[in-house]
Amino acid sequence: MPGDHHQGPAGARPRRGGVPVSPAHPVVLDSWLVRDGRAAGLELHLERFAASCRELTGQPPSASFLDEVRAACARARGEWFPKIEAREGRWELTMRPAPARRATTTLWIPEHPDGRSHPGHKGPDMPALLNLRERARAHGADDAVLHRDGAVVEAATATLLFARGRTLIRPPGPRLPSVTERLWARSWPGPVRTQAVFLEEAPSLRCWALSSLHGATEVVGWWGASAPR
Repeated sequence: MPGDHHQGPAGARPRRGGVPVSPAHPVVLDSWLVRDGRAAGLELHLERFAASCRELTGQPPSASFLDEVRAACARARGEWFPKIEAREGRWELTMRPAPARRATTTLWIPEHPDGRSHPGHKGPDMPALLNLRERARAHGADDAVLHRDGAVVEAATATLLFARGRTLIRPPGPRLPSVTERLWARSWPGPVRTQAVFLEEAPSLRCWALSSLHGATEVVGWWGASAPR
C-alpha cells in the first residue's frame, strides 16, 4: 500500500544538528504492530514521534497527519506494521503487512561500542542499526547488543531488560524511550530499578528483548566477543 504524504510549511527541511539531512533517509521514524484495528500504546508512539520531530526538525507533525494515522490503524484488518516518517519537510505514513514474529531472541555482542549520534531518537541512526542487525544475523543471532563502557545499553532494534531476583533492571541511558518497555514494566510484580548491567554479567541474568513488533521475548543465547565461551 503506498504511503500517504503531508507537506510541512513551505521550504521546511528536516535538519540534524543544524545540517540538512540526506534525502535518502528519514530524520525521524516510528512503527508498531496493529492487529485488527488495535495497537498497543499507539498514543505513546505518536507522542514519541512528535517529540523527536520537534527536537530534530523544529517542526512537529500536523494534527491532521496524526488523525490520519489513527484512522488508518483503526481501519486495518489483519496484522500490519505501519511506519511513519519525517522526511524532507513531509510526514509519511506507510501501511505494511506485519513481518513474521519470533518467540525467543538470541543476541550478538559486537566488538565496537555504541556509536550512535542520537540514541534518544528513532530514525537518524537507523541505517547503521539495521546494518548492525544484519551482521548479527550473519553470526546466527537475531539482534546486536549496543554497549558503552562495558555495559549493556540496548539492542539495535529492541530494548533489553534484565531481572536480578524479583527486581526488574532497566539499563541507564542515553537510549531510546521504549513504548513496549513502558507498557510491559507496569505489570512487573516486583521492584523496577535503573542499574548498569555489564557485558560479563548479562548472560547470567534473565533477559528480555522488547520491541513493538515482537513484544517481550526471552533472550536465550548470547554470542560474540564478550559472551561466555
